[in-house]
Amino acid sequence: MGQKNRHIVIVGGGTSGTVLAARLSEAADLSVTLLETGPDDDTYGTDVLEPALAADAWSGATPIAINVMATQSGVIPMLQGRLIGGTSAVNGLATLRGLPGDYDGWAAAGLDGWGWQDVADTFIAAERDMDFGASPLHGDAGPLSVRRWRRDELSHAQRTYYDALVDHGEAAVHDVNDPSQLPGIGVFPVTIDENDKRLTTSLAYLTAQVRARENLTIRTNAEVGTIAVENGRASGVILTSGEHVEADEVILAAGAISSPVVLLRSGIGPADQLSQHHIKLQADLPVGATMSDHLGPGIPYRHDGPRGGVGGPAQVVLVGASNGTDVDYHAFPIAPAPTDDQTDFMMAVFLMRSSGRGSVRLGDTLDADPVITAPPLPDDAPERLRHGFDRIDAWERSSHAQELGCQPAEPHDLTAPDAVSKALERLTLSYYHMTSTCPMGPVLDADCRVHGIQGLRVADASVMPTIPTGNTYLGCVMVAERVASKMLAEQAARRP
Repeated sequence: MGQKNRHIVIVGGGTSGTVLAARLSEAADLSVTLLETGPDDDTYGTDVLEPALAADAWSGATPIAINVMATQSGVIPMLQGRLIGGTSAVNGLATLRGLPGDYDGWAAAGLDGWGWQDVADTFIAAERDMDFGASPLHGDAGPLSVRRWRRDELSHAQRTYYDALVDHGEAAVHDVNDPSQLPGIGVFPVTIDENDKRLTTSLAYLTAQVRARENLTIRTNAEVGTIAVENGRASGVILTSGEHVEADEVILAAGAISSPVVLLRSGIGPADQLSQHHIKLQADLPVGATMSDHLGPGIPYRHDGPRGGVGGPAQVVLVGASNGTDVDYHAFPIAPAPTDDQTDFMMAVFLMRSSGRGSVRLGDTLDADPVITAPPLPDDAPERLRHGFDRIDAWERSSHAQELGCQPAEPHDLTAPDAVSKALERLTLSYYHMTSTCPMGPVLDADCRVHGIQGLRVADASVMPTIPTGNTYLGCVMVAERVASKMLAEQAARRP
């Protein structure tokens, strides 16, 4: 008789989970089950597929998990996609990599295989760049089709922002994924198909051909409650329905909020927190204790018009200028569909590098929502964000903004000495870039295996030891690709 296939269970069918499922099922001697809490991607509507309507998905019919996070300016919502494709179905489509120093810092901390040269090859292999094609920085054969919005696709508000800052002296950047071109102002690369529709990771990786593989099972509306751990080994997962799904190996890819929650409920986390909930300790690890995010103030505006543009909400970006290519923040308009009683757009300035650590903890009861605390901003945050406020003020005073008929939603003086501090007190936003809740190093080894528990890995934004200086969606793809590659190599080594 032939050897029984190893069974891999992936928890979470989002950005990372869909990549893992597609890659691991390439091995015929692996049996892969993908478990997703929400529905399949056949529920995608125009609010998902049309980039210009991306912001509508945040409050429309698309399934979204909404948690809340406590910040210095109050409680703010935290949005994550809850369907096959996950947050890649509801984000702003921004497809950034971060900077070389981010990943070289991971390698310098002892995480071999995660330096810039390692991850850059993965980024390049994953993309099919419709602007640059095959080049030293870009690929032309990957599953993710990428291009940059053209000028005629930008909203009028976006164009005024770009033009005003170029007039003000900011350098125009043609490729914001090329660190040598920074700092400057450019247009976000986005993951869309040839018909200008959003290309989620599920559409890119879980093609009809992949879904037809006999060794791949996709189960939707299947919520995982805990990991089954026996004698220090993960033996499968237990669904909230009570069903036990057995596995030779489990991979958590449920995101930077849900992955730590599942671990905590399973007895993997800080001993004192688990003791308070009377959970049997399986491994005493700082799960959920080191969360990072990009935070900053969003300044609301209204304008007369014209509105429109086919691009998504994140189109034009000012990539740091105060510290060379050390990207501290982004500033860009976020433009949901305007109504008579709603802000037209915001100019948001996010601090992109911070050592502050937030947390994800269990709620009062095991079935309660988790308690999420934002990472504290550093004392020098107002000083570091000052440059962004100055540039927004320059845009606000420009002829381009005046032509737009742009007005602040409430009176302000962005040049005032305390303008940034006051904005942080009232207007702090999350960029929805939660990371580092199950980081390599303290919680995982460099192959993303959980310390002290055999047969259990994590592979999503939560594994990042520090947050990249850029949008995190593409980083989640990179993590999943690299973990899958490691696991396929291990499986090959098992074969006789």
